[in-house]
Amino acid sequence: MNDHHAADAADAPEAADDSMIAWLSRVVALADPVPPELLGAARMAFGLRELDAQVAELVRDSAVDVPATAVRGLAARLLSFEAGDVSIECEITIRGTHRDIIGQLIGGETATLDVLLADTAEARSVPVGDLGRFTVRDLPPGLVRLRCRLADGSTIVTSWAAL
Repeated sequence: MNDHHAADAADAPEAADDSMIAWLSRVVALADPVPPELLGAARMAFGLRELDAQVAELVRDSAVDVPATAVRGLAARLLSFEAGDVSIECEITIRGTHRDIIGQLIGGETATLDVLLADTAEARSVPVGDLGRFTVRDLPPGLVRLRCRLADGSTIVTSWAAL
């Protein structure tokens, strides 16, 4: 019987520790919540879980490539991503508080195309035409990446781009 009471006494500090950790977690969550920017970064990192996907890097952005002396108007923004022999060309237009993407995948046959939104962790599937053309409408401003699953079974994801 003494052995049984000794085991209960040994378990009591562990239960007290668990209770204290749970209480501290609640206090920290209320006193110092996780910043939205950090949550967005965590969602982006979670998006990298497709380790076998080839990353198409942003190689051209008309918002950056235009000389500072050029007059900037409301013209569409052009983005180009490349991964090996495959490129993804995108034209971004702003309509009020929404963004539209008209794009084309060149050098590969797309089976599916998903648009991933970092702020909401939402993924939207969009149809891709015979020539690799696609359109995405009514996106909120924020970080976006495209995921193309090619007909040969490989996957290409673009780097994140701010719309």
